[in-house]
Amino acid sequence: MGSSKLHAQEEHNYGYFNSVAVGVNVGTTGIGFDVATPIGNYLALRAGVDFMPNFSMNTDVDVSAESNGEPYNGNVNVEGTLKRTSGNVLLNVYPFKSAGFFVAAGAYFGGDKLVQITGHSDELQELIAQGGEYGIEIGDYTIPVDKNGNISGGLKVAAFRPYLGLGFGRIVPKKRVNFMFELGVQFHKTPKVYSDNGDLGNLMEEADNDFSDIIDKLTLYPVLKFRLSGRII
Repeated sequence: MGSSKLHAQEEHNYGYFNSVAVGVNVGTTGIGFDVATPIGNYLALRAGVDFMPNFSMNTDVDVSAESNGEPYNGNVNVEGTLKRTSGNVLLNVYPFKSAGFFVAAGAYFGGDKLVQITGHSDELQELIAQGGEYGIEIGDYTIPVDKNGNISGGLKVAAFRPYLGLGFGRIVPKKRVNFMFELGVQFHKTPKVYSDNGDLGNLMEEADNDFSDIIDKLTLYPVLKFRLSGRII
């Protein structure tokens, strides 16, 4: 009897903003932290921030000559970096009072630079010094190479990205600690090419490289998260 009473006391009754939980998560958005509070038994509000570590890849991209540049047949090696920081505000809806299944809706914001592209070419630096203009081919555009032979640009998405997902686990634990799994998508639109050095050039046909594949295929950003949370109030 005493054990049953103790167990009942350990279970938490949800009210309106009467509890606060903090969580840490890891997944396709990087490493994240958030805070959450219940809105009765069927809703919970959360807000957090995600940090994508400095993941990078190196690949060769074709180089094209601009208006007054000499013809150039070759490529240059560039680095694509996925590092970014984004925030989110999400609402969990629990259809069943006693179950952990939920549907989540809300938005991610910030972190609009999906992939940052950088590189350098001594050869192109010399050609530009002689009066040429050159750019690397990404998607339907060229990112210009500056006078020092440097390349800086990348792929951008919408800064405000609606989100839908589903998962299992209470965002505010009934006890002190809880584990949560979530799967969803950010609607970030088709990635667009941008340049930090001058204006983009236009290509007659789409380039064939890893970055062009991202533009064509990554119109939705997949979100997979594993979250560990603790109730502090």
